[in-house]
Amino acid sequence: MKPAIRFFLFLFALTHFSQSGYGQFFEEITQLKYDTNYIKVYKDELTSRIFLARKQNGISLSEKLLNPGLQYKTNDNLLLGLGYTYSFLNINLAIRAPFINSDDDKYGESKYLDLSIQTNFRSFMIDLYLQWNRGYYLSNPEDFQPVSIQGTPLPIRGDMRTTLVGTSVQYLFNSKRYSYKASFLQNEFQKRSAGTPIVGAEAYWMLVMADTALSPYTEMGYVYVSENPYNQTDLFNFGINGGYAYTFVWNELLYISLASTVGLAGGHHRVHNTWDYKTLKEGYSVGVTNNTKVSVGFNNNQYYVGVSYERYSLSQLMGSSGDWMSYWNSYIRFSVVKRFNLKRTIKILRPDLWIL
Repeated sequence: MKPAIRFFLFLFALTHFSQSGYGQFFEEITQLKYDTNYIKVYKDELTSRIFLARKQNGISLSEKLLNPGLQYKTNDNLLLGLGYTYSFLNINLAIRAPFINSDDDKYGESKYLDLSIQTNFRSFMIDLYLQWNRGYYLSNPEDFQPVSIQGTPLPIRGDMRTTLVGTSVQYLFNSKRYSYKASFLQNEFQKRSAGTPIVGAEAYWMLVMADTALSPYTEMGYVYVSENPYNQTDLFNFGINGGYAYTFVWNELLYISLASTVGLAGGHHRVHNTWDYKTLKEGYSVGVTNNTKVSVGFNNNQYYVGVSYERYSLSQLMGSSGDWMSYWNSYIRFSVVKRFNLKRTIKILRPDLWIL
């Protein structure tokens, strides 16, 4: 049933039925349907996890979309974390693993803030996210030899930072048989192999800046800058995306999940030279996005052990000069999960009890 129809039925029930009458009616129209031969839902189980993760962020400047050109990366760290999932609420907290991350002298120190709100209903996935990163290093200086780049053999850009704010809404066509939660949140169980097409929309704002030019200076001048060096770019884009997700299941124990979407976006961008207080160029252009997720693991009614990988990327054409700027964020995680049966239902976190 379409959401709009549910909404008007709810208003009708609210104004025309007694409390006991519309309570029963409300329960019927808000029942979330799924095929129990394919999906098992842990409605009142608390999914808890301990995990090891590695997160990295990167930026590239190039003259062609598929040619990475200059590749800046953050100094990735091994993270140790705890997480909990109940119904649509998913919370993870991680810290740097001690005595392991000791390579700041080579790659520099990177800092980041990664906040996200994920609301996963049966047919819709809604994401709100904020990503802030500071501290990069040039990961491919050998591509510019024999031209020597001023600085260390592995140029460190502690002054470079990025901010990405965005949202996306995606619809799953076959949510009755395919469970996104089973593969990536582990608070459901996929009994049989199934897949679904995905369509959605997304919007994001991104800022990339540094104290000096984003492109390094060489004996032959600035790399990938035709005329004027710049140290800041910002863009706002809106686009649509689509793709497919599928989970392979063996004997209701082992599984492999693959999900990928590709998007086309358009929006406005500006390129700045802040030390001269100049906007070098601005205008409208196109961008391309991709979000790919892979999950492999062992899953039963009480436990899950597995590895998941996610990579999100966006590439934007920056003006008439033909320069492309690409931003990507990757996350790999090894998780051990245990589900606990709660004695009481947390009603405010059970959308099937109150959402339209």
